[in-house]
Amino acid sequence: MTSLIMAAIGVAMLGLCIVAVRLRARVGGLAVVVAAILVGLAYDNVAVAIGRLIGYGDVLLAINLPRFWIHAIVTPLLIVVAGVLVGRLGVTQIRDRNIALAGWALVAMLIAIGVVEDIVRARLVPEDAGDALRYVNAQAQGPPLPAIITILALIVLGVMAWRRVGFPWLFIGAIVMLIAAAAGSAVLWIGNLGELVLLAAVVATMAAVGGVRLPLTSATVGGAR
Repeated sequence: MTSLIMAAIGVAMLGLCIVAVRLRARVGGLAVVVAAILVGLAYDNVAVAIGRLIGYGDVLLAINLPRFWIHAIVTPLLIVVAGVLVGRLGVTQIRDRNIALAGWALVAMLIAIGVVEDIVRARLVPEDAGDALRYVNAQAQGPPLPAIITILALIVLGVMAWRRVGFPWLFIGAIVMLIAAAAGSAVLWIGNLGELVLLAAVVATMAAVGGVRLPLTSATVGGAR
């Protein structure tokens, strides 16, 4: 059942990717970045979903290796994506040069930590998650710090978008991700479902930037460039 759920989440990620690409005319190149992130996360889910069809060994290990690069690089990049989107929604403080530089410095630091902890120092071992087979980092101690900091940063950006311009969806997506990440330590697919909700919130934010009117949003939101 876990494999089927992971496969469904991967397909849903690809569906969001199509939506993101179609928003390119409205929001520009940022849509391509979001689409690339979605493709990476779709791969992560599908790699776990097909594990039981392949079985443990060199082939499945090779398929799993990119998953660690994807999470080390893609996860912190969501801070940059969300920051740009929130700025374009109308939260002008985010556009300040010093804040932007601080954001990039934070992202660079988180990527470096992720690469060291989950790639350079990683010791990959097989692990069953329901009927899904995957490789995990045996060196990992508790939830990954870059992921936690990224979620907290997205919550802050979501609060700013909600309070300043009346757009709640990024905040809601980040809160769902925080709850799902905690539950995901016990049930794998819940954490991945949280990622899907979060990325759906990011795509919704892109849509608002492109002028699409969304439920529960202020009439002043949308169409920002």
